[in-house]
Amino acid sequence: MYIAAISTAVRHPSRAPRGVAVIALLLIAAVVAWLLLRSKPHEYRLVFSSAGQLVKGDVVRVGGTGVGSVTKVGLSDDDQAEIDIKIKSSYGPLHQGSTATIRAEGLTGVASRYVDIDPAPSFKPVIDDHAVIKGDKTTSIVEIDQLFDTLDPKTRKGLAGFIKGSASWYDGRADQANASAKEFPKALTELSAVADELTRDNGAFEQFLIKADQATRALADHHDQLTSLVSNTRETTAALSADTQSLTQALDNVPTTLRKGSDTFADLRAALPDLQKLTDSSKANTKDLAPFLNNLTPVLRKATPTFSELRRMFSQPGDYNDLLDALRELPSTAKLTDRTFPSGRKALQESSPIFAFGRPYVSDLIGWVTGYDSAAAAYDANGHYIHSTPIFNAYTFSDDGSGGTLTPRPFDQRGTSPALTYNNLRRCPGTSVFSPADGSAPFLDDGDLAKNDCDPSQTVRAAG
Repeated sequence: MYIAAISTAVRHPSRAPRGVAVIALLLIAAVVAWLLLRSKPHEYRLVFSSAGQLVKGDVVRVGGTGVGSVTKVGLSDDDQAEIDIKIKSSYGPLHQGSTATIRAEGLTGVASRYVDIDPAPSFKPVIDDHAVIKGDKTTSIVEIDQLFDTLDPKTRKGLAGFIKGSASWYDGRADQANASAKEFPKALTELSAVADELTRDNGAFEQFLIKADQATRALADHHDQLTSLVSNTRETTAALSADTQSLTQALDNVPTTLRKGSDTFADLRAALPDLQKLTDSSKANTKDLAPFLNNLTPVLRKATPTFSELRRMFSQPGDYNDLLDALRELPSTAKLTDRTFPSGRKALQESSPIFAFGRPYVSDLIGWVTGYDSAAAAYDANGHYIHSTPIFNAYTFSDDGSGGTLTPRPFDQRGTSPALTYNNLRRCPGTSVFSPADGSAPFLDDGDLAKNDCDPSQTVRAAG
């Protein structure tokens, strides 16, 4: 094309300036197109816990290929390393989920470091240029001297004890160890899912780590108790290892339990705002709760023996010896009472007149019992006084002013009328004694006895 233009210029001198102008325009257009179409590199800021001896100009690699460089190494306000990098446009942009790790170039250099980028899949959202990739997606290099610094005498002694303890632990338990090793990959897979759930909310996980640090410090303050706990845990672990089948079944159930627990917590998250409102509203009403609980503590301490006694009252070893057993038997007892109580109530109602009639005769009955007792107790050469044959109307009584005199009747007059009477079946209470001066005997009440149920004339007296 250039040769053709020259030949044309030679043949047509008047067209030479026009051809030069066209060529210049084409060159300018090509330069502008190259400038416009040239892609700019992608720049990001990475946050590491330690810069790991990175310096400006170190290489940024993706899959071992150099794709960029470190442009700046700085320090954040919270003492974190901030590394600015630049990546070629053909290898960017990065997508959310990409991670970065500081690695060593090899063993030949002390400070030879590079940034290894592990890109996330392209279907994930794009990370904007100049965005910050935080520490949860970055990993600092661990220097060999850091590793050696951790192996101080105390750590080496503990590690040696751990190795010896592990040898004692697995001694004679090779089959159990192999069975545990087979299940270990499955457990790691499930633990990875658990870790993903834990890191889903970075803010909450950060608070969890802070609280865990505080709890660890509290445990360090109670190392003696923790040592005892570890000893007891060793015994518990030994018991668990003796039953690996149950432990395996429990581990198989853990993923399902965790998934259900995750769903439950996800459903609970929607209720947290309402719970916060409830907490805010209850603050004013709970200001007196602490003094109340302080006063309640001694009450509960004193009530503990009472509750123990109540427990024994309701639950005792054995059958039919506590209140719970009585309550179990109560339904059958109630069924019996449903049948027996009506009959008993009817019997009591029908016997009430009998008891009402016999109640006034109680004193006569007691008098007879006491008199019989005294008569049967005394005895002489002939035996007890009651060992005799009763003969009615065998004597006559005459009062001569000195206490009275009994005169025997002739045998043919003993037991005959008028002194001896028959059919005295309606005697009133108190007729077995002489009539007192106040007229209280024989006894007649305003009830059945006053209705001719007894005859006051039927008395027991000595005839003269």
